[in-house]
Amino acid sequence: MPCSVLSLSQQHLVFSVTPIISTLRNITPKPLHTKNPFVYIYGTHIHFPQIKTQSWSWTKQSCSLFLDKDTINSQWQDVVEAIRALPTSHFTEKNGGFIRTISDFNHLLASLVLADEFELALKLSSPSYALTPDEYTYSIWVNLYCKKDDPQTAKSILTHMLEDGFQPKVATFTTLINSFCKGGKLQQAYEVFEVMGQIGCEPTIHTYNCLLKCLCFLGRVEEAYELLLSIKKSKKKPDLYTYTAVMDGFCKVGRSNEALELLGEALEMGLTPNVVTYNTLFNGYFKEGRPLDGVALLRKMKEENCVPDHITYSTLLHGLLKWGEIGAALSIYKEMLKLEFEVDGRMMNSLLRGLCRRARNEKEFLEDAYEVFVKMRSRRLVVDPVGYELVIEAFCSGNKLDKAMECLYEVVRIGYSPKAFTFSNLIRVLCLEGEVDKALLVFILMVKDGKSPSKVPFNLLISELNQQGMLLNARYLYGLALKCGVVPRNKPEVYLPGDEVFNW
Repeated sequence: MPCSVLSLSQQHLVFSVTPIISTLRNITPKPLHTKNPFVYIYGTHIHFPQIKTQSWSWTKQSCSLFLDKDTINSQWQDVVEAIRALPTSHFTEKNGGFIRTISDFNHLLASLVLADEFELALKLSSPSYALTPDEYTYSIWVNLYCKKDDPQTAKSILTHMLEDGFQPKVATFTTLINSFCKGGKLQQAYEVFEVMGQIGCEPTIHTYNCLLKCLCFLGRVEEAYELLLSIKKSKKKPDLYTYTAVMDGFCKVGRSNEALELLGEALEMGLTPNVVTYNTLFNGYFKEGRPLDGVALLRKMKEENCVPDHITYSTLLHGLLKWGEIGAALSIYKEMLKLEFEVDGRMMNSLLRGLCRRARNEKEFLEDAYEVFVKMRSRRLVVDPVGYELVIEAFCSGNKLDKAMECLYEVVRIGYSPKAFTFSNLIRVLCLEGEVDKALLVFILMVKDGKSPSKVPFNLLISELNQQGMLLNARYLYGLALKCGVVPRNKPEVYLPGDEVFNW
């Protein structure tokens, strides 16, 4: 049989198999080191005593143990481990195993491919026990190489399959087209699609969906839309994935309005959009700077009884924050908390900064900013330096001076160095409130942090010290200013005999 499309090693991997199990009766089995009591080992060969070989191939029964990739049970795991443990040399022994037909081989091979045991599938093949491959053997190997992200080899196998006179099923073609499309290889996908037409294999809507997805991924949205129109004119009926793929393409190129029209069209056809469909539109609105349209879409989504997921809320929150819609972002954030959806640290920092800036003029946002700040600390999220400075500023503007000082000490303790403005602003507010002792502590912390105070903190402190009669401290601070090369506008007051006050 000609095998020109495959290498020598690939030929015997695909088209031959050896028995891997031998029934050695009258030998007391010893348990294999496994949790499954039904798998035993005779020397170096595996035996499954629960399988009646006279009525069933062992491959069919053992492979039936495998349910799906996420629910592999212990017996199937033991089968795999037992096969893997066999030395390669035993695959070439002609000792009459249970794999006697190509059907047996196909069952085992399909199960191994389904379980992503690609190397084990290769290991089981040998040129010493040749079996003639059938249509299903070829199809399984096309699927294997597609799963291994090697569609070019899969295409070679498909070509050989056609040369041998087999007619691939539409699922085999679609698998290969999808593999090319996932890698952005649209030309190769179209070549396979053309072969389908040449041999009279009718593509399904799933085949078209693969091409639509690839076209949109490559930014060829107009071609995708033309293909959608062609599908609608044919006997094929577009499904939800068809519309979602083209909607996603429109959204990626800033044409969300056209995507919304397609959503309406899908609804008119009786299709029920899912959360993925809606999330596509949320992404589009975010990229186009239309986050408030996303809020309206969220309401529509709920009216259609489609439950938003974490991605929905995260995308919407991200868009609202990016485009400065802090009020709406706060509402979405609170809704996420009620639903127990976690907000990541990056967006928490962004929300915190936005709330603090709004709190400068709208004091009602101050408490929300503090709650977000507390939430971040309770989750051990890192508050960025700008966030700390804005929190301190917000507390100052809201007269929450103890909290402001607490934040200042914390930010210095963890190694951040606040700007001189942050220190000076806190000193200013403390002096205005008559808290000169605390203001002096902030001033000392400022100097220790390596900041060179300007005239502003010196003037503020000297003025307040004068007012409170702390003249010695005022004189000391004035002298310190002169040593630093700063000449304060305010000077310390002194008492002369006769209780007359003079400027120093």
